[in-house]
Amino acid sequence: MTLSTTTVIVLTANSITAVLAAGLLMLVLWQAPHRRANQLFALTMLMLGVYSGVNGFGRFVGDLDIDPEPVFILAYTLYGAFVVAIFFFASEFTQAHTTTVHFMRGAGVILLVIDSALMWSGRFATGVQPIDSHDGGYKWDMTPLGIFATFLVVIYLGATAIVLYRIEDERGRRLWVAPMLVIASALSAMLIWPVVPVPLNALFLAAAAMALGLPVLRYELFNPLADLNAQLAEKNVDLERANQLKSQFLANMSHELRTPLNSIIGYTELALNGTYGGLNDTQRDRLEKVVRNGYDLLTLINDVLDLNKIEAGQVVLERRDIATANLLNNIAATIEPLAAQKGLAIHRDYAGAPPIYADEIRIQQIMTNIASNAVKFTHEGSVTLRACRVENMVQLEVIDTGIGITPGQEDVVFAEFEQVDSSTTRQYGGTGLGMAISKKLVEMHGGRIWLESTPGQGTTFFVQLPAADPISGVVIDSPAPVAEQPG
Repeated sequence: MTLSTTTVIVLTANSITAVLAAGLLMLVLWQAPHRRANQLFALTMLMLGVYSGVNGFGRFVGDLDIDPEPVFILAYTLYGAFVVAIFFFASEFTQAHTTTVHFMRGAGVILLVIDSALMWSGRFATGVQPIDSHDGGYKWDMTPLGIFATFLVVIYLGATAIVLYRIEDERGRRLWVAPMLVIASALSAMLIWPVVPVPLNALFLAAAAMALGLPVLRYELFNPLADLNAQLAEKNVDLERANQLKSQFLANMSHELRTPLNSIIGYTELALNGTYGGLNDTQRDRLEKVVRNGYDLLTLINDVLDLNKIEAGQVVLERRDIATANLLNNIAATIEPLAAQKGLAIHRDYAGAPPIYADEIRIQQIMTNIASNAVKFTHEGSVTLRACRVENMVQLEVIDTGIGITPGQEDVVFAEFEQVDSSTTRQYGGTGLGMAISKKLVEMHGGRIWLESTPGQGTTFFVQLPAADPISGVVIDSPAPVAEQPG
């Protein structure tokens, strides 16, 4: 069987329409298979796809010795169902339930029944015959009833376009083009095809399918995404506003809490110093606990305020060259009293370490927090302070022989208000803010902080900070002896 050029063109055009209809059917139905509008759209595309397939198959009825009349009657029945389905889908998609819509739906059902009855009873057209001018083509003579029924279909399509165009819903106005394209398809089949065998009708139907499908995809796929993005943007604004209110609240509360707390600590220390008279042992013990807990609470308030300022971008770093040895000597002096109480040795290993370019107060805060934690979580052994140059950074290390950290929990150490587990909080105290603040401050300096740990053997914290310019002229004082020193 040799295919003529016309047959190839017709098959290609109908295949494009059928594939497009099938693709839109699956895509739209996949979005919401239980939505009535989507189901009606799927039905509309199904009618169009099957019509295009039957229409293409009609090119081979002669070669297959099949009676052409039932094939073409089936094709035109499907075409009529497609026409009516357009309005049912469009009116459901736009949620239009006016009197006009109900009338149009009823008229469409009646029209489909009349056309189908005329076609299958043989009163729509007669004398289906091959066209001699090209292989595979057929023609038939339409009866007056057939011409009238065809005219009604065109009128129905025009009314569909008008009703959709006048619907207040924007989605309806986007659909009115589809029935006009179907009218163009019908006119091209009646007027152009007999003269020039070019299947413009199939291409017009493909365009109609696109005119129906794109608004559905836009409003059910892209618009929901746009709405979600808009809602997300609105939520972000709300969150930013809430964050600002939180920052303002914390700043005000921190100030309001620190003022009376400083007074409590101050007057308690005066009482301990004997300003208001002598104290017995019980009174002194209780007042010392008041002072100790007062300072703990003050530290917590300061940490919360610090974290709040960092998150609000209110912390300004005052960078300068810092002698690393002097810095670590000060850290060692700070932790020595607590280390001595626990019988821990302090090792120093930072001779010749280059200077750091950073905010001295903030670095002192970072390293004091890390070193204090090292002493707190170490029951026996030692704590080592070390420094060395790593490329253009100075690497500070705090090494302990303490309880260590469980693998996989390293990130929790740097999380806000968290410790590795709740038992740590109960046994050692603390709120988990110190390391979170340290991490943020290190990152503000352009450095990084991390740790390595083995449970039961100890932990090493690493802090890398920018090295100062070698020609800055900073003189590094000689560090304390490297030998082990008991606390």
